[in-house]
Amino acid sequence: MSADPLLDKMDALLKKHRVVETTVAPQGALQSAPLVPPPLPDDAWLPVLTDVVAMGEVEQASSSLPIQPQVVLDQAAAPSIDPDALMVELEPRLSALIQNALNAEIRNSLDSALASLLAQLDVHVREIVRETLDEKMRKG
Repeated sequence: MSADPLLDKMDALLKKHRVVETTVAPQGALQSAPLVPPPLPDDAWLPVLTDVVAMGEVEQASSSLPIQPQVVLDQAAAPSIDPDALMVELEPRLSALIQNALNAEIRNSLDSALASLLAQLDVHVREIVRETLDEKMRKG
């Protein structure tokens, strides 16, 4: 027994859940049979954790697996696209999209420019008013 009770509890839990087949040997002693995974079906192609796979060995999938058909478009069956007709159809949509984006950008630029100009104008007007009031106070 170990001195740590936690390890004893873990060991007891592992023993409780361990699945081991026991067989009776001819001498009457109990032996535990090694755990062996169940055999795989003959058509299994995917290796499992117990299989040894050497580098470079790849088996083809068995024929029992469903194969998805590849869709191949025939060039004659594919619809032909006229670039001029496509441009005629896209032009109004693209023009409206570009116009809306430009209007929003111009509006934002004008708003920021006008705010800056109004601040500068306010400073200049206040200076002019102060100078004018100073002159009037000196004269009068």
